[in-house]
Amino acid sequence: REVVKKVNKNISPIKENGVERLLKKVVAAGKLRATLSYEEAVVNSDVVIIVVQTPISRDKKPDLRAFESACRSVGEALSKSCSEKLIIVESTLPIGAIESMAIPEFEKHKLRCGRDFYLAYSPERAIPTRTIEEIRKNSRIVGGYCENSSELARAFYSKITSGEVIKTDLRTAEVVKLIENTYRDVNIALANEIALLCEKIGVDAIKAIELANKHPRVNLHYPGAGVGGHCLPKDPWFLINRASELNLELKLIKAAREINESMPEKVLKRVERELGKIGKNLNSAKIAILGIAYKGNTSDTRNSPAEKIIEKLSRLNCDFISHDSFVSQDFGYKFSNDIKAVIKDADCIIILAEHDEYKKLNIEELANFVRKPCLIFDGRRILNPEACNKKTLKYAGVGYPEAER
Repeated sequence: REVVKKVNKNISPIKENGVERLLKKVVAAGKLRATLSYEEAVVNSDVVIIVVQTPISRDKKPDLRAFESACRSVGEALSKSCSEKLIIVESTLPIGAIESMAIPEFEKHKLRCGRDFYLAYSPERAIPTRTIEEIRKNSRIVGGYCENSSELARAFYSKITSGEVIKTDLRTAEVVKLIENTYRDVNIALANEIALLCEKIGVDAIKAIELANKHPRVNLHYPGAGVGGHCLPKDPWFLINRASELNLELKLIKAAREINESMPEKVLKRVERELGKIGKNLNSAKIAILGIAYKGNTSDTRNSPAEKIIEKLSRLNCDFISHDSFVSQDFGYKFSNDIKAVIKDADCIIILAEHDEYKKLNIEELANFVRKPCLIFDGRRILNPEACNKKTLKYAGVGYPEAER
């Protein structure tokens, strides 16, 4: 209800580059209106886009309740509409979910897909902080129920994006989305393992990866404190679970997921070791967490590595406080939007999001607020280690050597 109210008042419910300006333009022109009624939205539209969250449960199984509810509501509304409509699903789905869940709901009221309405699957390809730009420029995969469905969806997206719109079948489109995000997850896991090794052998993993990427056929991602967001921690499990149903084990994909899920714990263990080197203890140190969003310059905290780290610190009864200018509150723990108040008298600063604000930190000014010596653990490798180590601060980070060669 609050989102609907905000949209109709020209207020963006999310922090995203360009959204507020565009929102004001289209609402004022009468081109966008939000409603709580599925029926009102569907009956008065030619194209219906379903884009609801499809998370996983604690046991890593797909939670499709929101998607199923949306399909049921759209199906009921379709039965009350006279005109043929194009339905596009953009939510990331387990393989086969369109056929097994969506189509049956749409066809419940004696309607037939490909005759009374058209259906396509086109998963979104956009990253937070660049969503509008990527929607306008990225290529789109369109999987249609039939040729007419594919062609209608292709024509629709051609109005929006300058990128190529590629037609395929429904199931291939479902698989494409999952393997895109799984590739990135596996790549990050490789980078994280390289980083853990480099820490032990006195090599800076970031420098090594950047040099390796000079090879024309190498494109390693960067290591970090963990993989967050709605997609990467979830989508590989859709593949793993489907394979399991077919008595197939996706060992590499599962191992990559386990590596990335373990990084917050490894970060805390490294922080504990580094604090010991400067004569301090994790349980008695005052710890400042900078960044609880999963990604830089966004307010999205879904599956953020910071949440795992904060919860572990709480279980250990540590003295900690977190900061993030993009969000209004922590995960229920001590939090402030005032960065100076957060770092004041800190024994340890842990950076977990690559916000521009943190990249521009004035090291000399920071050194005046903290206790000395103070550990800075850079979970995103955004600060200059040499600059930190010159100011009675002890620098450490993911993939940064624990000791000299």
